Amino acid sequence: MPYHPLSQQALVLEDLSREQVLDWRVRALKDHQVVFDHIDRYGEPSARRLFSNQLVDQAQHHSRLGHLDLGYTSWGQA
Repeated sequence: MPYHPLSQQALVLEDLSREQVLDWRVRALKDHQVVFDHIDRYGEPSARRLFSNQLVDQAQHHSRLGHLDLGYTSWGQA
């Protein structure tokens, strides 16, 4: 795995148990910040291997859109 300049350590996917991989993936599906934290620590190539290209792309797309709260308007609750 290539070294990422900001990483503190390398995450080797093969060193994780099946349960650990599933835990990472479930947490990432629930909270895209898990994907960004993983990228910050281990690099984007690692995130794409662990989570999938689709999930990383989706998280990045949503971050560019910003967080929309459709239940709130400037006049109060919708």
